[in-house]
Parts: sequence; C-alpha cells; structure tokens
Amino acid sequence: MPKRLQGLQPTLIRQFFERALPDSINFGLGEPDLPTPDFLRREAARVATEEQNGYTSHPGLPALREKISEQYPHLGLGLKDIVVTCGSQEAMTAAFLSIVDIGDDVLLPNPSFPAYDACVRISQGNPVYYRLPAETEFAFDIEEFKRAITPKTKAAVVISPSNPTGKIFTETDLRQIAEVLEGTGIYLISDEIYSDLYFGERPHSASEFYERTVIVSGLSKSLSMTGWRLGWAASSRPEVMHGIQVLHGFLTVCASAITQKASLLGWSAEAEEFKAHAREVYKKRGDFLVDLFDKELGLKATAPEGAFYTMLDVRSVGDDIEIAEKCLQNRVITVPGVAFGTEAKGFLRISFCNSEERMAEGVRRMKEAIGV
Repeated sequence: MPKRLQGLQPTLIRQFFERALPDSINFGLGEPDLPTPDFLRREAARVATEEQNGYTSHPGLPALREKISEQYPHLGLGLKDIVVTCGSQEAMTAAFLSIVDIGDDVLLPNPSFPAYDACVRISQGNPVYYRLPAETEFAFDIEEFKRAITPKTKAAVVISPSNPTGKIFTETDLRQIAEVLEGTGIYLISDEIYSDLYFGERPHSASEFYERTVIVSGLSKSLSMTGWRLGWAASSRPEVMHGIQVLHGFLTVCASAITQKASLLGWSAEAEEFKAHAREVYKKRGDFLVDLFDKELGLKATAPEGAFYTMLDVRSVGDDIEIAEKCLQNRVITVPGVAFGTEAKGFLRISFCNSEERMAEGVRRMKEAIGV
C-alpha cells in the first residue's frame, strides 16, 4: 500500500452507522431528512427523459458556474474561477491536492469533520490542530489559531457553520484570521457547505476578508441533495483553481450532467423558499432537542447556531465511546466526540435530522441506555 494511504480508516461516524441495529434512531449521520424539493426532482426527471446528457465541460456548465459566482459578488469571479465537483467532498480533496506539498503543515480546527485529517494525509501534508475550546462551547479563539501556525504552514481550514459543533465563525473571528494570515502566503480553505443553514444572521464567507481563500461548498445540505453529488470549489487564486480543474478532469471528468442541469434551479424563488423552510425546521428541532436533553437526561448540549448538530456533554456520566456504544446497543446511533478530535472527547455529536417524535423516542432510549 502506498505511504499516503497507510493508516487511513473509515471514520468512527461510519463505523458506528454501519453497526446499527434494525429500527435504530439516527442521531449520527449528517444528512438532511427533509425530502429533496419536488421542483428539483421534476426538473431532473424532465432532463433525463427529454435531453441528451453527455459530458459537460470539465469545470461544469457555464450557466451553473455563473450562478455560483453570483454567490460571491465581492470576489468578481469569472467562469475559470469555479469548478463544479461531485459534492463538496471532491472539491475539498482536490483543493488540498492542489495546494499541499509533501511535509507542509495544514491547520485544522479541533474538533472538525474527520475527512479533513484524512485529506491532508492523502496530500502528504501534516495535520496541525488549533483548539476550539470545549470550555467556551467550541467558540473560535484567535490565540489558539496563532499558536498553531508554524514556518511550514501552507494552508488553514475554517468550517462555518461547523461540523461537528454547529457554531458559526463571527465576522470578528474571520477578520482576526485574515489579519494574522495577511502577508504569510498561507491559503485559507473555507468550508461553507452549511452556509444556508443558519439560525440567526447569515454567516459571512471568509473570502470577504482574505483574498487567498478557496471556498468549498455545494447544495447537498441546504436542498437535501446529498445523493445528487453537486459541489464546487471557488477562488480568485488562478494557480489553485487550475490545479483543481485538472485534477477534477482526471478524477471524475465532470459532475453528473442531469444533476448540473437540475441544479440551475438551486437559486430560484422556490429554492430560496425551501432553504428558509429548512432553517425554520432545524432551528425548532435543535431547540427542542437541547431542551429535552436538559429535562430528561440532566445533560447540557451546546446551542446550535447553524447546520443541524449539537454537542452533548456526557463527561459526567462516562467515556464518550462507551456511552455511544451503550446507545448503539439500545438502537440509538450517536457519534463519540473523539471522532472529531481530542477537544470533543467526553461529548457526543448529535444530529437533529429527525422528527420531534423520533427524537423524543431517541432520548428515551438514551436515558434507558445510560441509566440517568
């Protein structure tokens, strides 16, 4: 096995999910349960039956790239500055492979989505972590960020809204990061896949404050299109976007033509209405679940600001892996916090992609399993 793949394993998230018993309640996987909107399904069906769907150009349909560029007016992006990918995961991987060289350091948040660590290693770089401290409910801390920078730092990552914490990097946070990185030549990779799922003010893009930013995003979460595989990388940095486009061409040729054509409706009035509805639904569910954990289990969970996650503090009742295992045996899928980094040890990441009725049953089963 080549060195770049040694030690790579499926994430703990997947490992728990694959071992789930029948009729388990899923608090584990970060996948919207709201159905894909009808207008998108109908358009995809029409495209599939009425149109010829061969390869598109490698970077994607020009009309789609134009719509994506309109999301970042402050960057003045042209078509060459955007590559449509098979989900944001491909965009993220291609971004690392286009930036990171052997032995480069890459700053990652602790906790963060475990694919980041894996992608840095595949790129033969070194993951270096900056803490989002548990004691401040995983809020950004500029001193921790500065402390993690080394002479070998080539890139840094921000995820906002965050997977796993549901926290949003504030404008102040992003301005501080930009100030620290200015003049260093370090690239910033901004994961904005959850940017349409927010419960207060719309999150800022890191690219508003720092020019050497590569945006990774897509429609999977905001429009319940996870299986459709529609993501993108966007940046005003031609050297990075050229690399991403070349890699994308060799990895996948192009994203599905049917998905791309249907996704042209991803910013229509109907789409914006669905996104607003999704925000309302997830906000209500998040509040409901956090309250339920407090009332039924006597345990504190973080207040979600975006995405559809909360971090449940189980330190008072045991080890997070053991607690997650007990829950799994009682047909509730959760993810131990340590799957996302040392800072989240003692927490469970809980996804609220369930009806209130299912969540209430899930909490009942957790109470039974934990014995609180």
